[in-house]
Amino acid sequence: MAQDHTSIQTLFARIQRGEKQAFDQLYLLHFDNLKQFAQHYVKREEAADELVSELFVQVWLRKASLHEINHPIRYLYQSVKNGCLSYLKKENRHARVSLDEVEPANLQLAVTASPEQLLEYKELLTLLEEAVDLMPDQRRTVFRMVKEDRLKCREVAELLGLSVRTVENQVYRAVRQLNNVVERYFDAGNADQGRANRFFFLVI
Repeated sequence: MAQDHTSIQTLFARIQRGEKQAFDQLYLLHFDNLKQFAQHYVKREEAADELVSELFVQVWLRKASLHEINHPIRYLYQSVKNGCLSYLKKENRHARVSLDEVEPANLQLAVTASPEQLLEYKELLTLLEEAVDLMPDQRRTVFRMVKEDRLKCREVAELLGLSVRTVENQVYRAVRQLNNVVERYFDAGNADQGRANRFFFLVI
């Protein structure tokens, strides 16, 4: 379920040139995932929202120095993490996992198919979005960071303070959970296993 969008490196380069449209694109593409990541550390949704919003303000204010950032997506996550830890220190409490509801995953699919197949894709994507929303908080966060933001398991482990093995296990369980959704969907329609597998690899 990887997102097919303008690379973040390109957006950073355009923002450095002062292009407000590129900044808006960056915000729309990454705000929700960064907010969910922040909620891994802080309990209050309002605090997570404020911390991520402040990051984007700083990105714009310091746009002239964006060329110094070699790994933009990691920079965004690390900045949010630092902000969360500072917030928690001020609040004098430990970070806790948030179970607040988040926006559905932005699942995309681009295939050439018949109208009937496109309808199936749409129905299946809706089911997968719901399945992602229902994942345990840690699994959902890890899955989105790896599959949507294309961070490596090692990078996710460092950002979340987890072991690499834990991250790998969470990704495995998330993929297995989504595979079960696909299999149940096609079992209901008596589709063959091969077709179910093809759909699964297209949407993941």
